[in-house]
Amino acid sequence: MARILLVEDDQADLLLIRQHLEGLEAEWHSVGDLQALKRALEKGPYDVMLLSLGPRPEDGLEELRVMRAYAPDTPLVMLVPPRLEPLAMAVAKPDLDEFVVKRKGKLPGLRAAVEKALERKHRRDLFEAVPVGLYRSTPEGRILEANPALCAMLGYSREELLGLDARALYLEAEEREAAVAHLETTPLVVAQRLRLQRKDGEVLWVEEHAHAVRDSQGQVLYLEGSLVDISERTRLEERFRALVENTSDLIYLMDENGAMLYASPNVRQVLGYDPQGYLRERLSVLSFVHPEDRPYAEASLEDLVRHPGQTREYRLRILDASGEVRHARVWGRNLLHDPAVRGIVLNVRDVTEEDRLRLSLERERSRFKAIVEALSGVVFQVALLPGQPGRPVYVSPQAQTVLGHSPEALLENPALWWGNVHPEDQASLPKDAGAPGEVRVLRYRYRHGQSGAWVWIQEHRVADPEGQFLTGYAYDATKELEAQRALAEQEALFRTLSETAPALILLWQEEQLVFANREAERTTGYSLEELKSRPIWEFVHPLDREMVRARGQARLRGEAVESRYRFRIRTKSGETRWLDYSAARVDFGGRPAVLGVGFDVTEAQEHQLDLEAVVRLAEALRRSDELKVMLVAALDETLALLDTPVGSVLLYDPESHSLEEVASRGWLAPIPTPPVVQEESLTGWVLLHGVPYVSREFAADPKLRPAIRHLVPPGWGGVVLPLRAGSWRVGALTLAVAHPRELSARELKRLELIGEAIGNAVRRASLRRKLEARVGQLEALRAIDQAISASLDLRLALEVFCEQLMRLPLDAVSLLLYRKESRMLETIETRGFRSPPSEVRRLSVPLGQGHTGRAALERRPVGVDDLTRDPGFAPEFTLREGFVAMRALPLLAKGELLGVLVAFTRRPWDLSSEEEEFLEALATQGSIAIENSRLFEGLQRAKLELELAYDLTLLGWAQAVEMRDQETAGHTQRVTELTLKLARQMGLPEEDLEHLRRGAILHDVGKLGVPDAVLLKPGSLSEEEWALMRKHPTLAHQWLSGIPFLRKALAIPYAHHERWDGSGYPRGLKGEAIPLEARIFAVIDVYDALTSDRPYRPAWPREKALEYIREQSGKQFDPEVVAAFLELMHAEDSSAR
Repeated sequence: MARILLVEDDQADLLLIRQHLEGLEAEWHSVGDLQALKRALEKGPYDVMLLSLGPRPEDGLEELRVMRAYAPDTPLVMLVPPRLEPLAMAVAKPDLDEFVVKRKGKLPGLRAAVEKALERKHRRDLFEAVPVGLYRSTPEGRILEANPALCAMLGYSREELLGLDARALYLEAEEREAAVAHLETTPLVVAQRLRLQRKDGEVLWVEEHAHAVRDSQGQVLYLEGSLVDISERTRLEERFRALVENTSDLIYLMDENGAMLYASPNVRQVLGYDPQGYLRERLSVLSFVHPEDRPYAEASLEDLVRHPGQTREYRLRILDASGEVRHARVWGRNLLHDPAVRGIVLNVRDVTEEDRLRLSLERERSRFKAIVEALSGVVFQVALLPGQPGRPVYVSPQAQTVLGHSPEALLENPALWWGNVHPEDQASLPKDAGAPGEVRVLRYRYRHGQSGAWVWIQEHRVADPEGQFLTGYAYDATKELEAQRALAEQEALFRTLSETAPALILLWQEEQLVFANREAERTTGYSLEELKSRPIWEFVHPLDREMVRARGQARLRGEAVESRYRFRIRTKSGETRWLDYSAARVDFGGRPAVLGVGFDVTEAQEHQLDLEAVVRLAEALRRSDELKVMLVAALDETLALLDTPVGSVLLYDPESHSLEEVASRGWLAPIPTPPVVQEESLTGWVLLHGVPYVSREFAADPKLRPAIRHLVPPGWGGVVLPLRAGSWRVGALTLAVAHPRELSARELKRLELIGEAIGNAVRRASLRRKLEARVGQLEALRAIDQAISASLDLRLALEVFCEQLMRLPLDAVSLLLYRKESRMLETIETRGFRSPPSEVRRLSVPLGQGHTGRAALERRPVGVDDLTRDPGFAPEFTLREGFVAMRALPLLAKGELLGVLVAFTRRPWDLSSEEEEFLEALATQGSIAIENSRLFEGLQRAKLELELAYDLTLLGWAQAVEMRDQETAGHTQRVTELTLKLARQMGLPEEDLEHLRRGAILHDVGKLGVPDAVLLKPGSLSEEEWALMRKHPTLAHQWLSGIPFLRKALAIPYAHHERWDGSGYPRGLKGEAIPLEARIFAVIDVYDALTSDRPYRPAWPREKALEYIREQSGKQFDPEVVAAFLELMHAEDSSAR
């Protein structure tokens, strides 16, 4: 039992491997990691190792290295994923390793690979154990491999041999060169004798059998061969050659195992073998012994080996070179004990002719006796004597049974034979022997010698050419005659039964009908003569013919085949009938024949076929949800069921009365289908009346459209069926059959079932398609609603609107807005035009001109089905775009014109009523989007006007403060602009800058509440006056906080006098508790005040003011704001330079 090591860490893969190798007799050792592998290898050796590599190239490489190190000569089978196949090919050792690619949970070829690896291991073991010297070397002489037997023969170790040049082993180098040259020119195994020199210098005679191993291009890769030491045998040959060169017998010398050591030269003349070939191939003498005599020869050889010095004689059959059997007389003498001979000497004499003559005589005598004694009748021979009654000279043993007398009694008393013939029959017997060679047949009654009953004897006799003997054969014909009478009675009974049976009874032989009953004639419509006139297969339906023929011929050959089955036949009228048929092999006229009984089961079979047809059609219809694919499959399945190649299926729209050809086969394919139903046509009549129409000849049918009559070939009839779903008619199915076939009532009924099944499937698919379309329309409307509600951007809404429009079967759409001031329709959005969008949007249509202008003017949809005749306002543009039809729908809101939606197709207008309703619904949604946009624009305009009024009011307040407080002119504008710049640099959101601007404008509005005596006092203010002055931020907060529009602008008026260190007013806020807007404005307000002239001081220089700002960082001002302000000032200085 083989030992197999399996390295696999995945249990599922391990189970899969064991399943693939189930039944393989082996001792399994499975490991899952590297340490377990090393321990298992130490317990080796193994016959085969299996290694499963992971999906990454590095997975399993360490295990591979360890396995190579521990067992370099053990075959390895690698299991790899497909992408690691090149890696496996690279690392696999030629002639040693195998690999198997894992494919989707399967391991194809795993078992074969393991068995191949085991076979290689077995060959390797044989290589090591075989007692014959084996080697492998390159043509140049480098020894690649040598087995232990060769090493022992030549006296070298294996390592010494593998490092040795093979030419050094030959006594004469020319012998090896000639041997290698011969091997390189022939693909055969070459046997030859050579002289080699052992390591100790001894010369050996060896017999070599070698051949050259080649690659796929025929180039020699290496030489392989075996060496046998024949030195002793060579010496013996020389001794015996002189003794046996001229003997007439064949002389052989063999060892105790039968291996031939010598064969005399006359072997070639006697048996045709080359004696030298015997010796080169080391053939056993026993290999030439006849296989039936070989066990005897082997036993005799073993016996002779056990008796040294003795001689034995044998008779054997041997085979010569041509395979002919020869008879030999053999004398063997055991001289194994004789040092001069050391073998068994055989003298072989060919006695074939002698034995052939002797056996021929014995065989003829035995054959004649066996034949005569095996006969059921009596063989006799009578000597004819001139003028005397004949005298029996031979009577066979069957006389005792047939005549009731022994042969001896009849030979002694011939009257026992002739005297017991019935008196009435004696007169009819001939008185003479007849002419020489004439065969006479006699029949007479004979009184049996034992029972005394009269038996019928039938006798055949003939006189020899010389007229000396009468030879005859007599047998008891009583039972034969009784059987003939019984057979005649049975034949009469069978004929009566067959003629009255309700089944077809057929007897055929060698493809021709021999007998058929009346029911067969009635069912097929053929007369008996017509049935017999043609091979029986011609009456079988073509689709069943090969099956029936194969089973019938197999039954004639005696093979076991199904005895009962069903098949179709074709009647004389072309009708198809089903038979439930049972058959049996019988003998008729001494030859095999087939007797069959068939019952007409057409009705039952047709009912079953109806069910099968519906099932098969349902399966075909379920193969796809796409309507046209379903109908193509249904047509092909129906044609297959009907066994005809011609048919078509059309779709019908009851609303538009349109027809669409889905698929056509055969000669119907090139016939055009009208776009709408024509009542003066086969299809129109069927769809109008809703019933099938059967035509015996389509080409001559009065309902056929005259325009296509020339396209319909003669000799075809068939049926046109409506595809119905309840009261709905959804299409038509046309099926044609070639004459003389006509569709039977059963077939028409089945086709009506098929038409109804297809119609229901079409109806379901149509409803499903309409449902999907409705869902798509709802989704489109929802998308437009979402676009309108999510954004008041008209262009975005119109983009979504146009995208949803293109879900309809339209080729292009354009949306035009109406401009009251110019009374023009301007294009604002398009889809599907071939021209560039910029060119399309330049198109403006005057109100009332063209189809689009007319739809706008008249406030109603306008449709044109042929733009090639009436292209409208821009004819060149329309024709260049390839438009065929269009629809213009006005966009209205409360009776007011907003624009026009125009839809184009580059084919005839074919939108369904449902699709046109959806188009109008989308137009309504477009009107809503445009109206919403207009309302929003108006609202924005009002808002801007209100904001402008607010801003003017605020500026008035600011100017009043400046005039009252004697501020430098433009202070408010300067601090506002600079505050906005600094805020943007510090990253304040744009939406907050407007509130910041208003706060800057109103920063000192609270001073309007300070008394003039305090505000305009030229000198220093008292503490009480400063208290009043410091109230102006609070006053600003009180006034402005009640105005919602200005709440977000309060931070600056209320907190711009707060200080970073908390020493400001009015609330003493500190640090980041001060709003960021106020912190930013505080820096700007102080900077502008310092750099502006005041009544009580002149303006400071810019550098002095900036230094003051820098010095107050962290005290009065926010350090981050100061840093940003200084950076802004530096940037402005740099840009100014």
